[in-house]
Amino acid sequence: MSENKTGRYFKYAIGEIILVVVGILIALGINNWNQNRLSDKQELTYLSNLKEELGNNIKQLSVIDSIYSSFEKSNEEGLNLLKNNPSIYEFKTIDSLIGTMWMTFQVTNSTYDEMLNNGSFYSLNDKALKSQIDEHYSLSKRYETAFLELNSTGQKITYNTHIYPLEVLLDRLYQNPINLNGIDTTWIHHSNSKIYTGYFRKVKFFHSSSKTRKRLVKTFTNSCNNLIEQIDKELTYHD
Repeated sequence: MSENKTGRYFKYAIGEIILVVVGILIALGINNWNQNRLSDKQELTYLSNLKEELGNNIKQLSVIDSIYSSFEKSNEEGLNLLKNNPSIYEFKTIDSLIGTMWMTFQVTNSTYDEMLNNGSFYSLNDKALKSQIDEHYSLSKRYETAFLELNSTGQKITYNTHIYPLEVLLDRLYQNPINLNGIDTTWIHHSNSKIYTGYFRKVKFFHSSSKTRKRLVKTFTNSCNNLIEQIDKELTYHD
C-alpha cells in the first residue's frame, strides 16, 4: 500500500479467481462428459440385452404357436365329426382329437423391469424408441391377462357338471371289452340336450381359443421384430 501497488495486487487476485473458476468449470465439464459417456455406454448395454431378450421371447412364442396350431387342427377335426351326427363309438375318436393346454403368455421382461427400477428407461435418448418399448411391454401385460382369461373361461366350460354323463361314456369306451350296459346314451342323438350342447360348447371353445391365442402370439411376435429393428438402428447409429 505504501508503494501504491494495490491496483496491481487486486488485478492479480481477480486473475487467480478467474483461473480457479475456469479450472472448476473445466473439471465439471470433464466430469459431465464422463458421466454422459458412461450413461450412453450403459444405455447401449441395456438395448443390447433387450434385443437378446426379445429374440428369446420370439423363440418361446414360436413354441406356443406350434402347440396351439396342433390343437387348432385336431380340435377342428373333432368339431367336424361332432357336427355330423356321430355314432356312440365315434365319441372315443372325437375325445382323442379334442384338447388344449392352459398355458400362460410366456415372455420375459427382466431387462425392461430392471431399466424401470433403476430409472435408466426414463433417460433413454431416443424418445420414439422409448415410446415403442413402453407400448410393447404394455401389450405384453394385456396379452398375459388375455391368456389368463381364456384359461379361466375354458376351465369353467370344461368342468361343467352337465357333461358328466359323457365322461362316463368315454370311460366305458376305453375299456376292453366295451360295456355300455346301465348308462344313458340317448342324449347322443339329441343335439339340444344339455350333455350334447355342453360338450359342443367345450369343443367349439377349444378350437376358437387356439385361434385366438395364435393371433395374439403372431401380433406380439411382430411387435418384437419391429422393436428389434429399431434397437438395431440405434445401436448402429452409436457404432
